[in-house]
Amino acid sequence: MQRIDIVHLSALPLSELFCALADHENLSRVFGVPVRRIHDGPGGPNAVGSVRRIGPRPLGVEETVTALETDRRIDYRITRGGFPLRNHRGRLEFAAAQTGSQVRWTIEFDTWLPVTGTLLRMALGHAIGRGLRRVG
Repeated sequence: MQRIDIVHLSALPLSELFCALADHENLSRVFGVPVRRIHDGPGGPNAVGSVRRIGPRPLGVEETVTALETDRRIDYRITRGGFPLRNHRGRLEFAAAQTGSQVRWTIEFDTWLPVTGTLLRMALGHAIGRGLRRVG
């Protein structure tokens, strides 16, 4: 099992940071590749059950939001694509901070090939850390 744990401090107020990262369409700024909402959840466009595609077809992955508490947390998992990843789960936890807000982004996953896990962990961690700085 691989684990990525990124803590990002933002000058944005808590509700603004949460909204920026909860909206699937905004995640292109984080990942640096196209992100598109392809299915709304029963509670709305970015709610539990909503699905986003990250990256172009046929290489992209689909992630489904599995839990959401406004201004507190977002859980998701890859539900289509992602080879060599498997059992990929992510959680964003939000909190107020003295000068704005904080998000802790945790990802856990397995891989089919052991060596690729370390490489993917390093690449994803670097990309998400850099992307969070673009969001604010």
